Amino acid sequence: MAIPETIRAVVIKEVRWCASVTEIPIPKLEDDEVLVQVKAVAQILPIRNVYFLQFILMVGYPGTILGCDFSGIVAAVGPSLTTSVKVGDQVAGFVQGGHFKDRGAFAEYLKAPADLVWVVPKGTLSHEEAATLGCGFWTAVQALFHPTRLGLTESPAKVEGEKWVFVYGGSTSVGLFAIQLLAAAGYKVATVSSPRNFELVKSLGATVVFDYKSPNALDQIIAATTPGGGIIGALNTQGASDGQLLAVKAFGPEGKGKVVTILGPKDEAVAYNPNVTIQPTLIYTALGREFNFGEVFPASKEDKDHMAAFLTKVPELVKSGAIKPNRVKLWEGGLDGIEGGLAYMKEGKLSAEKLVYKI
Repeated sequence: MAIPETIRAVVIKEVRWCASVTEIPIPKLEDDEVLVQVKAVAQILPIRNVYFLQFILMVGYPGTILGCDFSGIVAAVGPSLTTSVKVGDQVAGFVQGGHFKDRGAFAEYLKAPADLVWVVPKGTLSHEEAATLGCGFWTAVQALFHPTRLGLTESPAKVEGEKWVFVYGGSTSVGLFAIQLLAAAGYKVATVSSPRNFELVKSLGATVVFDYKSPNALDQIIAATTPGGGIIGALNTQGASDGQLLAVKAFGPEGKGKVVTILGPKDEAVAYNPNVTIQPTLIYTALGREFNFGEVFPASKEDKDHMAAFLTKVPELVKSGAIKPNRVKLWEGGLDGIEGGLAYMKEGKLSAEKLVYKI
């Protein structure tokens, strides 16, 4: 495979709120990295990505490459690589776009640590489908299974007995993957979503699903889970105050446990039941690299090692059908179409699907 010296990528400009397709040098590999010829990229769903994009454009980071979720073909490997990833493999993964000048998914080629990509089994997922198993999937893995988050049982192991977990936002990207991961490990899943997505979340393994806008949602959750001993943990996939509060209330007035959320704890939820802990999680820590996201987050070897170990399980989970991709909404134009796709997403038109671009 001939590797070019320069590539096209979506890069943040010096002027705030501006990013465009730009010619840049191809990233140089470190010893333990792989170079991937990108075939498809996906946008993070939906509000979180808009907030993230606006944040990084507002504060600057000029010259950095946007984009997080990708699928592609390994074009080269670092000289000290010890993993089984090889040139020609289809791989997928997640990188931290918008923070580094040589790292980002919205590009013709990207580089990533070899132990933080997973090989897509032949005959399973297309590049467009595999690209959806990025930020949302990784966030669900970290929130549910990391020992310092919910610390639940990971598939292929099975939890013993009837154990309930509540997922707020079952039709978000994080929620759809969380439901599948929990079902694969034998958990009962209670969730809420819009009624139009009930069938989808049930098909992926939700035991019960209720309308998140219903005034009876809390009573329905408690009635469904109490015979099984109540919920043992909860994941708030959206971070808003109402979702956090419902997740805390779902434990019942005497309940104890932990809610993991993608945004920081909200005062009302924290005050409601002091026996329920609210813990935020931020998936970028799994990349094992220091970064600044309004505050400096140090590199976390523990988070990176946990994710790298879980990614070795993903090919079999995909091959067995235990994990299915998000629904794909293909957006035309490749890298040049991303600006239009971001504007479309900002209008709030997406529901239970991901915008994906062929590169």
